Amino acid sequence: MSAISTDLVTVRGVRKRFGAREVLRDIDLNVSSGSITVILGTNGAGKTTLLRILGLLERADEGTVIYDGIVPSVSTVTYGASTASPAQDKRYLPLRRQMLLAFQHPAIFSGSVLSNVTYGLELRGISRADAEERSMAALRDAGIAERAHQHASSLSGGEAARLSVARALALQPPLLLLDEPSASLDPYGTKLLEDLLLHMRDDLGMTAVVVTQDIFEARRVADQVAFLHEGRIIEQAPRDTFFSHPRDDRTRRFVAGELLV
Repeated sequence: MSAISTDLVTVRGVRKRFGAREVLRDIDLNVSSGSITVILGTNGAGKTTLLRILGLLERADEGTVIYDGIVPSVSTVTYGASTASPAQDKRYLPLRRQMLLAFQHPAIFSGSVLSNVTYGLELRGISRADAEERSMAALRDAGIAERAHQHASSLSGGEAARLSVARALALQPPLLLLDEPSASLDPYGTKLLEDLLLHMRDDLGMTAVVVTQDIFEARRVADQVAFLHEGRIIEQAPRDTFFSHPRDDRTRRFVAGELLV
């Protein structure tokens, strides 16, 4: 991986409530440009909510998120009581178009597998011929090119996850946000996904934030690891430091596979 010189995303003081429950508490997070940042945590820790806020699909109650250099005209989102949802604010549309958020159960559009990949490219003004060429190359890399002209609803869960990766490969957004990307994949699919993530980082210069519970996956692909527990980032560190010398006892216990109560 090339030298990292700046943070693409900086999160400071982000808080989020759902009713009386505080899901995220004073979140501080740095996502280095050209890196893979893995957010580890158990069920209910707030990982998906944080990812949705980073992807501008969910508004935070408080805090600031800075996107450095993605879209020059829009770089900072500051949340407060009067802040509208960024998903409904047209000012943030250029920024949202420069990121891709893939959920554990990805949205599949009606139509062919190929059209599911070309759709985003054509929205961005790419000609149909170029969109199909780029999409077929992405589907080959994702290992589902033979399904290109079949209806997307025929895909298995694992194939649908690969379709999400193919969309990212075709679009090549500066920021890729992945929610439990290997949850429905077999070992071969997981290896393929991880190799593609490394390719997108090393060869395409993309930045990825990956949410997972899989400690082993984090060991294989992460540059930085952040541990989210009970709505707080307990610690963030380079991968080797995180796993070999955790500062917080809760991190040490999580890495060791112990139950956190």
